[in-house]
Amino acid sequence: MAAFKNTKQRGAIMDVIKESAEPVSAEEIFARLREDYPSLALSTVYRNLERFAMDGLIHKDVFNDGVVRYSLSEAHHGHYLVCTECSNKIKIDECPLTCLEQGLARDTGYEIEGHTLTIYGKCPECIRRAHGSKAK
Repeated sequence: MAAFKNTKQRGAIMDVIKESAEPVSAEEIFARLREDYPSLALSTVYRNLERFAMDGLIHKDVFNDGVVRYSLSEAHHGHYLVCTECSNKIKIDECPLTCLEQGLARDTGYEIEGHTLTIYGKCPECIRRAHGSKAK
């Protein structure tokens, strides 16, 4: 694959991803950069994100809301609890699949390259809201 020129816009897109505590969508990146880069088009953000993903610099995740979000590849090995009501996300700090993955590799002979895990449910705030609205 041919190398591509590192522009200020590309650098800014990567900076938003690096500075974000959780995966971000193309629309969120575009909104954060719009003021500093008024000529930046959303299609440019998408095109660069696809290129970064193809080059292995970032990873793509799709949550239950159907929105593709991006995170740094080196920081990607993350698992999340996602609220099905408000879409709030909490990162799970420890990987609960490490032992399972190692056992599967040993038992099957597979060389496992990675995995993802997203757990869906309702966050405490949405549960409180739901119970509060039922009590009325």
